[in-house]
Amino acid sequence: MLLFTDFLLRIGSAFVMGTLIGLERQYRQRDAGLRTNVLVTVGSAAFTVLSYAMTSGNGDPSRVAAQIVSGIGFLGGGLILKDGFNVKGLNTAATIWCSAASGTLVGVGMFAESAILVGFVLLTHLLYRPLCRLIERNSAESCAYSLRVECRTDLVDKIREIIMRTLSFGGGVKLSSLYYKNMEDKSVVCCDLEIVGGNRALLDLLVARVRAVPEVSFAGWEERHSSQEDF
Repeated sequence: MLLFTDFLLRIGSAFVMGTLIGLERQYRQRDAGLRTNVLVTVGSAAFTVLSYAMTSGNGDPSRVAAQIVSGIGFLGGGLILKDGFNVKGLNTAATIWCSAASGTLVGVGMFAESAILVGFVLLTHLLYRPLCRLIERNSAESCAYSLRVECRTDLVDKIREIIMRTLSFGGGVKLSSLYYKNMEDKSVVCCDLEIVGGNRALLDLLVARVRAVPEVSFAGWEERHSSQEDF
């Protein structure tokens, strides 16, 4: 049977590990911040300790570890969001996964290994963030474009559908905004987007598809300033 002091040591260590990871996430104002990472780490450690305690140390902790991974998968899935053509939350979800691994290591008494894992997680966030930005800036320029379509008011939904379907086939597309304005005798659909590498062929294809729709009086695009500095 696990002693109370040993249990307290493991839960306390998991609390510290989760705090270290969570502080960095909280500072970056991510959805899964300090409290979430601490709770995940402490909970993972508690479940791992429980698997030993219920069988007097002869249990199979791998079963509990597998269930922890499955549970974190659901939690991480909730953190991944799709905003237009952009996927957000992947790093946060991966961090939660590492927090669970850290708690599991503490739960089986591998304190040093858990500390090493936390150290590498923090190094990844602190050192690789500026490196990734540098690579993005030097790899391919992101060009910004504005698309304008003038059509009948009852065709707005159809035009928006064509735009979304066409852009979904293009890689490296970041859709900033898609809106329309009603005028006296027509509607104007506007789309602001960024394309890595400035692939104008995708824009030409989009304009061609929109112009193929009857009652579209105008369809065209223009290049705006590069948003390279926003990386």
